[in-house]
Amino acid sequence: MRFIKKHILFTLTMSLALSVTSCDDFFDIKPSTFIPTDDVWSDPDVVNSIIAEMYANLQLESFFYSNGFFDFEQNDLTYASDEAAVSWPNGIFVTTAGTVVYGDDWFYMYGDTYKGIRQCNTFIRQAETAAIDPSQKESVVAEARFIRAFHYFNLVKRFGGVPLITEAQEYSSGDDITNLQVPRNKEDEIWNFIYTEMEEIKDMLPEERSEEEKYRITRYAAYALESRACLYAASIAKYGTLNEDRCVGVPANKADFYWEAAVTAANKVINSNGKYELYGYNVEPESRTENFHQIFFDESSANKELIWVKGFALPDVYHGYTKYYVPFSFTHNGYGCCGTPTLEFVEAFEYTDGSEGTLKVQDEQGHYIKYNNLNDIFKDKDPRLAATVCLPGDKFQNSFVEVRRGIAKNLQIPDLSEWVNDKSKKGQMSDGQEITYIGKDGPTQAEDPTKTGFYARKFVDEDVADYERCTNPWPVFRVAEMYLNVAEAEFELNHLTEATAALNMVRHRAGIKELSEGEVTLDRIRHERRVELAYESHRYWDLRRWRIAATPRADGKGTGVLDNLPVTALFPWAVYEDGTKTSEIDGRIVPVSYIFSKEEDPSRVNRPRKQFLERHYYLKFKDEELKTNPKLVQNPYF
Repeated sequence: MRFIKKHILFTLTMSLALSVTSCDDFFDIKPSTFIPTDDVWSDPDVVNSIIAEMYANLQLESFFYSNGFFDFEQNDLTYASDEAAVSWPNGIFVTTAGTVVYGDDWFYMYGDTYKGIRQCNTFIRQAETAAIDPSQKESVVAEARFIRAFHYFNLVKRFGGVPLITEAQEYSSGDDITNLQVPRNKEDEIWNFIYTEMEEIKDMLPEERSEEEKYRITRYAAYALESRACLYAASIAKYGTLNEDRCVGVPANKADFYWEAAVTAANKVINSNGKYELYGYNVEPESRTENFHQIFFDESSANKELIWVKGFALPDVYHGYTKYYVPFSFTHNGYGCCGTPTLEFVEAFEYTDGSEGTLKVQDEQGHYIKYNNLNDIFKDKDPRLAATVCLPGDKFQNSFVEVRRGIAKNLQIPDLSEWVNDKSKKGQMSDGQEITYIGKDGPTQAEDPTKTGFYARKFVDEDVADYERCTNPWPVFRVAEMYLNVAEAEFELNHLTEATAALNMVRHRAGIKELSEGEVTLDRIRHERRVELAYESHRYWDLRRWRIAATPRADGKGTGVLDNLPVTALFPWAVYEDGTKTSEIDGRIVPVSYIFSKEEDPSRVNRPRKQFLERHYYLKFKDEELKTNPKLVQNPYF
């Protein structure tokens, strides 16, 4: 616990002394703000604080990822992907010009990342003489190299090739500033750097950590980063376009090398002699939803799924994810309802028998199907769905999630263009009871309640007393990802037996039908990543590395998953003729039965959709970066 708290004690002056990257910033610091170098590196407590600060400065794209700021309205990779939409009407990646784009300041993080890299380079240089226990020095330097490699991972997946700087740059008055201007390395050189660094440091890192140091990396975190980075590099080699003049792309002949490296590294975690394994692999069917949910809350030694997490601990380090994602009627102080999952995402979860997950709202004759409970329409769906999404009718705290669009008579849904936005307005049912047209959790056209019929659940802590002080961790790497890395890479290598075995490990734990070798396709593997790793900042990057986010190119590559992306809702309607009953959960008067409509999110009907073009696979370097460093070349299409 002490390790987490130390980074809070790290002084502002230390941050200034170690993080500057430009001459102007450097000379803006008054001499009185410096801590003498000898004092810094000779004090073990300060050195430990620097280590903690290096971890704290690492962008892990965790809760409310927004370049270090909690701007939850627009800047979550969940919203950037096809997993969810922002319930608040002003948050769908729209610029002032009305075009939905990707790559604004919250996402850019170029300069801040190089500050973190400089901090790592400085630490690695000073570690030789710093006050570090000699028995731990090699391991601590390996940590700094891991963090530096992760910084480069963040950069290369955004920009392609970037300047590879592995020593802290120095500048004295009168020096030629052009010596600090470094050209971009080729993209493959950055991917190869990450791979090589992990290969070199893996045996320097401990296999496990004590309880006090459980949020520091082990060698298995190095294997996990190596596997993920190599998977990305292989995808770009196979599906991307090589443009060496602009420093983007990976040679196609490198794909197999990276696929194989991704498999080898992932298998080091999988075959770790029981140190890491899938959580609750053989739980009873009725426990599978809760089992999946607990992966992200159980920090006991029983949870061997989590390879490395970003940790939180009261009283100083916490997050407020629940505050912003809790369903509408359970909110505190008006917050909540962010990241409402789309119907497309909900239907991506298969049925347990392996059939497609399309929800059935009408029969073959086109008549609406009547369901006796809000939840019945989701019967036999993948158990992970209810652990990832708050569905209509789900129990939540001491009540349930009540989503209702209106009252339907004669099993016919009224004109969908008509909305009742007054949450207190009531209508009469056939038994004389009055109910509100709209459920206590929406939907509405305006304001905050869900616009899709769903709410997020995966990381929402419904048991925490203060929604703003959550301590459930962020999973940076977990074992399920390693199995899915193996499945994808082995399939790409045409090793179908190995791919099928890895994929079925994840499906078995989930409680859905395992697939035969003949049933496994690349699309099935990608689909499994979508549902298993949802809300964990994977989907957006997966769509980019597979090059299927943008509108298809002239060569036929790409399917435009993120371009002109629809947002569809599922809304329940109370069946007038069947009257009402008393809810067994909280004693509310509720309809006896429901029918459902599928319709476009009403808040977006007349608004622009997300736009993802070919140029968005790499970010544009800002003009100020090109001016500061004329040796940089701009990315293609800009």
